[in-house]
Amino acid sequence: MAIPDGRQNLANRSARDLIRMGEQLLNIGRWDEAEKYFLFAVERAEQENDSEQQIWATQHLGRLCRDRGDFRQAMIMYQQALALAEGSGNRSLMGVIYDQMGTAYFMQGGYPQAIEYYKKSLKIMEQRGEDQELAVIHGNLGLVYMQQGDYDRAIQAYEKAIELNIKTGRESGAAKQYGNLGSVYFLQGKTDLAIEMYHKSLEITLRLGDDAISANQYGNLGNVHWKLGNYNQAIQMYQKALKISEKIGDEPNTAKWYGNLAHMYQDIGDVGQALAYYHQALKTLERIGDRHNAAIAYLNLGLLYHTQGDVAQARAHYEKAKALFEMLGVAPLAQRAAQALRRL
Repeated sequence: MAIPDGRQNLANRSARDLIRMGEQLLNIGRWDEAEKYFLFAVERAEQENDSEQQIWATQHLGRLCRDRGDFRQAMIMYQQALALAEGSGNRSLMGVIYDQMGTAYFMQGGYPQAIEYYKKSLKIMEQRGEDQELAVIHGNLGLVYMQQGDYDRAIQAYEKAIELNIKTGRESGAAKQYGNLGSVYFLQGKTDLAIEMYHKSLEITLRLGDDAISANQYGNLGNVHWKLGNYNQAIQMYQKALKISEKIGDEPNTAKWYGNLAHMYQDIGDVGQALAYYHQALKTLERIGDRHNAAIAYLNLGLLYHTQGDVAQARAHYEKAKALFEMLGVAPLAQRAAQALRRL
């Protein structure tokens, strides 16, 4: 296979280095570039007879497919990585892969399966005493419980994750979980506690210079102000989040903040601004190849056009949403788009 394009000569790079560089690109949504690095890393790991790096590269390809919304291909890659880990007896990596598979199910709304895989990962990491990984898994379980409305379990999971992050000196991880804890309080209607947790997270991330988590907390504060009807403050918070995400080149979250601004403007009846931000979000999502969230954006645009009486635009956007959801195998949302088409 060809060496990935770029300024650096990758021919002499180890599989480990290629994976590290690919992960940096993956984290900011530069998926096509990241894919080249991971594919090259798989080949290099085979040449080096390094089974561990081959597993890492393969599971990162799974995560890349997952983040794109291609869940079927993600599971194929995860199963390949899992078979390699089982074959080499690498229990630690098996735990990592189970955690990644849990997140794939979570993103599709398969909460029972997500919990099943997170608990498989949890069991391995507990046996191995890997506290950093345990912190991540407890945080992931918190997300599932929160989505299921089981707020007491979510709070317990996040508090455990915070405790483990503090124990292992991972302040950034603790900050992330303070933000998640704030989101549970927000859903419970405890806005004062939610704001306290978001600011607690921000205090850490601003000190550490952790821009990605800072952006998330500004966005979370935007959600609180939106709910309280403080629209000017909400816009300010979303704009802060957007500015940071653009600065660090985080295109997936840039699209997310455009989408949040669109929702808010739609809520307050400013259709022109809502349409502008939806299209900005869609443009970004299509550029990075996030078909799942692009499909959601098409569906939201269809709904907005429908409420405005623009049947032709509504149909066009519903049809695009339906086609993408069907291609990705997301049946519930494909059915929702089909129902919207029938209502025209």
